[in-house]
Amino acid sequence: VPSQTLKKSEGETAMKKRLLPLLLSTALILPLLCPAAAAEETATRRDLADALYALANRPSVSQTQPYSDLTEADDALHWISSEGYMVGYGSHTMAPDQAITRDQLATVLYEYAKEHNLALTKRAPIEAGTPKWADDAISWATANGVLDGIDRDQAITASELDRALSNLSKVAEDPAAKDLNAIMDSPGVSGYAVMAYRDGELIYQRTGGDRYIDAADPANNLPLELDSRYRTASISKTFAAVGAMRLVEQGKLDLDRDVSDYLGFTLRNPNYPDKAITTRMLLSHTSSIQDGSVYSIAPEYSVKEFFTPEGKYWMDGEHFENSTDGVDRSPGNWFHYCNLNYGLVGTIIERITGQRFDIYMRENVLEPMGLKASYNPGDFDADEIQNVATLYQKQTDGVWDEDGPYIAQIDDYRGVPQDPNKVLITNPDLQSAITLEPLDDYVIGTNGCLFSPQGGLRISPNEMKVLIEMFLNNGKVNGTQIISKESVDAMFTPTFCALPDQSNGNTYGGLMCRYGFGIQEMSGEFEGGDCLLKDRKISLSGHFGEAYGLLAGFFLDRETGTAIYYAMTGQGSEDAQNAGEYSGMYKWEEMFCTALLDNLFPDL
Repeated sequence: VPSQTLKKSEGETAMKKRLLPLLLSTALILPLLCPAAAAEETATRRDLADALYALANRPSVSQTQPYSDLTEADDALHWISSEGYMVGYGSHTMAPDQAITRDQLATVLYEYAKEHNLALTKRAPIEAGTPKWADDAISWATANGVLDGIDRDQAITASELDRALSNLSKVAEDPAAKDLNAIMDSPGVSGYAVMAYRDGELIYQRTGGDRYIDAADPANNLPLELDSRYRTASISKTFAAVGAMRLVEQGKLDLDRDVSDYLGFTLRNPNYPDKAITTRMLLSHTSSIQDGSVYSIAPEYSVKEFFTPEGKYWMDGEHFENSTDGVDRSPGNWFHYCNLNYGLVGTIIERITGQRFDIYMRENVLEPMGLKASYNPGDFDADEIQNVATLYQKQTDGVWDEDGPYIAQIDDYRGVPQDPNKVLITNPDLQSAITLEPLDDYVIGTNGCLFSPQGGLRISPNEMKVLIEMFLNNGKVNGTQIISKESVDAMFTPTFCALPDQSNGNTYGGLMCRYGFGIQEMSGEFEGGDCLLKDRKISLSGHFGEAYGLLAGFFLDRETGTAIYYAMTGQGSEDAQNAGEYSGMYKWEEMFCTALLDNLFPDL
C-alpha cells in the first residue's frame, strides 16, 4: 500500500508539471478572448443621468437647452439639465460620454437630495484637496454615507455609481424640506438658507436655490450654500450694537451721555430742543430721529448735513419726529425704527476709536469671533468674492413682474474683487442713485453711514451660527469672551415696550412691540403683529433683515437654547402682494417660521 500511494503521488506531481504551462498560456490568452472582463468601465455623465432619471420615476422632460451633442431621445440628460442637477458646458454641449469623477458625483447627488427632500443637516470636515465648488457636496455626502465604498482617487466605475445610488436611498427624509422647498415656487424665492438649534446645539441646516442667476444661460447659475455670504440687511444692526457694547465695557462710551459730546456738533430735535439724545436712544430707536428719503450719503458729506437747516440733506427737517398731532414723540418717549440711528452709532464709534467703522468692526468684533464677514466687500479676496450672493427681485424694465426674470439689485460682482477704498452709496428706495465713491479724502468720524452699520454686513449662514452661539453662551464663542453677560442682558432687555392703553411708538402693525439694543422680542402677545406662528404663542428674541430682495431673521431663547434662522436672497413678487396672514411679517417669513417651528419644535 505504501508503494502504491507513493506512485500515485508521483503521478499527480508529473501531471501538475505538465498542466502548468497550459494554465499560464490560457491566463495570457483569456483577456484577449474576453476584453470586457479585464477592467470595469467608468461611469459617464449619461450613465449618471440615466440612473437618476430612473430613480425619479422618469418624469416629463422640458428641453430647455439646445445641446448640440444631444438628441430629442436623450430624455435623461435633458431632464437632469433642466432640473439643474447637472449642467452642460455653456449652452451648447453636455458631454454625455465624459467620465464622472467623485467630486462631480457628490455634487449631482447633493443637488438631487435638495430637491427630493432628503436630509442635509449632517456635515463632515471638508477633505483636503476638494475643489471649492464641491466642498459642500463632499461634506454632506461623506457625513451621510453616500460615498461609502467609493475610491477617492479614481473616476467613478459603474459598480461605484450603483453603490452611491444605493447609499443615497438610505439617506433619511427631511421633515421640514417639503414645506421649505414649496416656498421656492410660491410665492417665489431665488435662494434660501435655514438653521435651527435645540438646547444650544445645532440640529438643522439647509439651503436651496441659487446665489447667482444667469437668465440667459442657466448653466452658469451657482448654488446658494452654507458658506455663501450675502448682504444681511438690518441684522447688521445687531453686530453694530455688539461693537458699541465693547466700547461701553471699555469705559469709552456712556450710553446715557448726550451724543453731541461724541459727534462734535450739537444734535437736537428742533421740535424738542431741551431734550438730549443719547446712544441708548439710538440703539433702541427711541431717539426721535426718523428716516427720510435718504440716509446714506457720499464720503465728502458729514452726517451733520441731515440735522442742520443749512445742511444739504436737511430736507425741511424730515429726519425729525414732531408732535403736531398731539402725540409726544420726544427723545426717550417714542419708538420709531430708523436706519439713520445706526448711521449715527457708526459715526460715534469712529469718533471714539479713530478707526473707520468697517475696520473697527473687522478688528474688534468680527475677527475676534473668528469671522471673515465684512461690512466692506473690498475685504474679500478673489476666491471669497466668488461666493458672495447677489440679491434679486423679479422685474421687467425696472417694474415688478412675477413672470419676469430675476434681476440683480445689489452685489452682482461676478467674481471680480472690489476696491476696499471705495464705497457703494445705496438707499433702498433710490435704486437709480447708487454710486461708487472713493474714500481717499474721507475724514474719519464725520459719516459713519458709509459702510452701512444699519444693513451692510455680508455674512454667511455658517457665520451666523457664531452670533447665535455667542448669545446662547452669554457673550462667549470659541473660548473668547466677545462681550460680557451683562452686555448681552442689556441688548436683550427691551428699552421700548408698546403700551396697549396709549400710543408710545410706531409698532408697524404690532410687529415691533419690544426692542432693546439691536434686538427685538417677538412675544406673540400682539395678535396680528409679533406672532411667529398662527396657532401657538412662542416668545423668541432676535432681529429681522429686509432690503433689495433679501428677507432674513434670527430668533432665539437664551434660557432654553432654542433658535431659528432663515434668509431668502430674492423675491418673486412685490411686498404689497405678500402681506402675512396672521402677523406683521411677510408671507415668506410666515412660511419659513412655520416650516421650522412646526416641523422641528412641535413641543414648544
